[in-house]
Amino acid sequence: MIIQKAERCADVMWSEPVEIRLGYGQPEKISGPLQALNCLAQRWPDTGGEEYLKAKTLCMAALGERIPCAGVRDAFVAAAAEADMLVPAN
Repeated sequence: MIIQKAERCADVMWSEPVEIRLGYGQPEKISGPLQALNCLAQRWPDTGGEEYLKAKTLCMAALGERIPCAGVRDAFVAAAAEADMLVPAN
């Protein structure tokens, strides 16, 4: 029997980064759950939104290996859209 350990969520990089803009700054790419959580926890302008809370909770759960990493990107995209920070894809 072969046992494969799943990749740690902290090491996961999304195949398509999420591009956001904080304030009037340059767009920046968020490439994975760890970077997303850091952004949500330390740099997010509005921390009261429903999607923000969901994304932060899912990021923490995934990084704590309590849930799979799948779906965390979608939650982060929803939070960025809610905060009007999502840069449209070209």
